[in-house]
Amino acid sequence: MSGRPKLTSPGQFGLWGREIKRDWPLITQDEAALVLAAFDLPDITPIEWHSARPFSAVSRLSDCDGKNWFLKRHHRFLRDESALAEEHDLIAHLAGQGLSVACPLEASSGKTSLSLGEWCYECFPALGGNDLYRDRLSWEPYLTRHHAQEAGYALACLHKKAQSWNAPSRSTRPLVSSVIPLLDRHGPETGLKDWIEDNPALRQSVEIQGNIDDILATLKPLFRNAAASLARAEPQWGHGDWYGSNLIWQGPSGKETVSAVFDFSMADKTTRCFDIAVALERSMIDWMKPRHTLAHSPPFFRTEPEQIVAFLAGYERSHPLTMQEREDIAAFLPLAHVTFACSEIWYYQALLNAPELAKTTYETYLLGHAQWFGTAEGKSLLSRIVTPERADI
Repeated sequence: MSGRPKLTSPGQFGLWGREIKRDWPLITQDEAALVLAAFDLPDITPIEWHSARPFSAVSRLSDCDGKNWFLKRHHRFLRDESALAEEHDLIAHLAGQGLSVACPLEASSGKTSLSLGEWCYECFPALGGNDLYRDRLSWEPYLTRHHAQEAGYALACLHKKAQSWNAPSRSTRPLVSSVIPLLDRHGPETGLKDWIEDNPALRQSVEIQGNIDDILATLKPLFRNAAASLARAEPQWGHGDWYGSNLIWQGPSGKETVSAVFDFSMADKTTRCFDIAVALERSMIDWMKPRHTLAHSPPFFRTEPEQIVAFLAGYERSHPLTMQEREDIAAFLPLAHVTFACSEIWYYQALLNAPELAKTTYETYLLGHAQWFGTAEGKSLLSRIVTPERADI
C-alpha cells in the first residue's frame, strides 16, 4: 500500500485478465473530499492512483501533512457498516497481538466506516514498505520462490495471532472465503445446499446458471476425499485472500520479507489448513490462462509446484506441518473456491446484472476448477502437497 504513486488506466483486473470495463465507477475528487472531511481529513491532494482490483473502488491521496491514505468504497449490498465493523474488529485484534496491519481511520462519528446512499466507505493509512504486486494481475504466482516462502511464513504468523479471536462466522456475507457451510454435521453436500437455499438471491442466481444438484454431483468426489479432513476440522480465523497483492514487502531486491498485511474483506472463521489451501489456490495455479487441449475436456493450467514447496516450507518455519495437516491442505485445495465462486455468481448475476460473467463463473470457475483437480495434472499437484520436500531457496 505504498511506493511511488501513479495514475493507472481506467480498467481493472479480473479473473480473466485485464478488463476495460470496471465493476464500479472511479472515486471522484469531489466525492473523496466530501467523504474524507467526515474522517477529519479536510485538506487532500488530487487523487494520485486508482486501484485496478475488482469488487470495490480504491483511490490513493495525501493530506496536508504529506501522509498517504487509501479511500475504499463498497456497494452496501457487498459491504455495509456492519460487515466492515467485523473486519475492523479483527484487524484491531491482530494489531493488539503485534501483527503489522493497516488499521482503519475513525470518522468524526466514532465509527470506522461511513455510509452515503448506496455506498459505504473506509479509509486506511498507507503502510511503509513496498507494494511489489500492486500492478500485477490478481491471483498470479509470486515473482520468486523466495517470495512464496516468505508469504508462507507470514501466513503462519497471522494464524498464530488470530487463534485468540473467536468472533462468529461471516459465512452469510457475500464474497467471503468460507469453509463453514462445508462443516455441517450432516455433511458438506447438505451444508452447501442449505447455505445456498437459505439465501433466496443466491439460490436464484445459481439456479439461473444450473441445477444445484448438478453442482453437488460435480463436487461429490471432492467431498468424499475431504470427508475425514472436514470431520476433524478445528475452526479458527484466517485471512481468506492471501496472495502477493495483499502483502507489503521490505528489504533489498531479491531478499524481501513481508512487513505488513492488509485487506481482510474475505476473512472468516475458517481452519488453518483451509486458509493455507485458499492461499495456494490464489497463487499456485494460473487460472487466468487456461489452455484447452481436447474438446469437452477440462482445460490445462500452468502450476507452480516449486512455489508450493517453498510456501509450505516458509509456513513450517513458524508452525511445522504434520502429515495429517498436509493431507488436509490437499483435501481442501479443490474445495477452496467453492463458496466464494457461488457468491461470485450472485455478484455478477444479481448485483452487476452481467449474466455472461455469471455464466463464465459458473462453468469455468465453480465447475471447471473443481473438475481440473480430477485430471492427472491436478492429482500431481495435490501429491506434491502431501509429500514433504526440501525447499532450496
